[in-house]
Amino acid sequence: MKYKNILVEKKNHLAILSFNRPDKLNAINVPVKREVSRALNELEADNDVRVVILTGAGKSFSTGHDMASPDSENEEFVSLKEEEDLLNFDKPIIAAINGYALGDGLQQALMCDIRIAADDAILGFIGPMVGALCYGSFPILPDVVGKAKANELLFTCDRISGEEAYRIGLVNKVVPRDQLMPAALKMAEKIIKAAPLSIKYTKRMLRQRFFDNDYKSRLLEGIRVTEASEDQKEAVRAFKEKREPVFKGI
Repeated sequence: MKYKNILVEKKNHLAILSFNRPDKLNAINVPVKREVSRALNELEADNDVRVVILTGAGKSFSTGHDMASPDSENEEFVSLKEEEDLLNFDKPIIAAINGYALGDGLQQALMCDIRIAADDAILGFIGPMVGALCYGSFPILPDVVGKAKANELLFTCDRISGEEAYRIGLVNKVVPRDQLMPAALKMAEKIIKAAPLSIKYTKRMLRQRFFDNDYKSRLLEGIRVTEASEDQKEAVRAFKEKREPVFKGI
């Protein structure tokens, strides 16, 4: 299948799925999410593929939600379909994080099973800075970095380096930029040698409690409130006018 906003390469039991909007630093919009979901379904059905590497073409992994997207996309963007497709994907996914991984972009990486960052990577959960929620991080981030550090990252929206991300356990490894893909490939090769069915059910058990119905109902309420807020409209205006937003909590 051909795609406009992502790239999919397959070779030797491995697939590399790349966000492919380098002129936008791989900002994510609804067409990107649709294509990622379609690609995951294709790769799930391909018995020759055992491991997927998720990365970004060009200078960045992804700067997150494309703030230039039309308002008509908002409801589908936060529908959780792609996030559930990522979480329910039965094969290991390695995120190879190059450059910026912010907001929704970092959430994509967080929902992968293993994360490797380049030493020039900049990571941050910046949802509240644009009047939004980092909804993909809530069920996973506390398990990864601990509740206190998760609170700090989500409340302050701090941007951290690849080295700091490694120190707090957000990424498994940090490597020089030119060694990022070789490191991801080396990790993938180790997994490929294992029995696929054993890996499949290991991953299922590790992910079984994420996005349950109670979580989703509470999350969707938060999304509805923030999506309709004046603060989020102000964030979009500020982005277009290239200024800092002024939030009022309404």
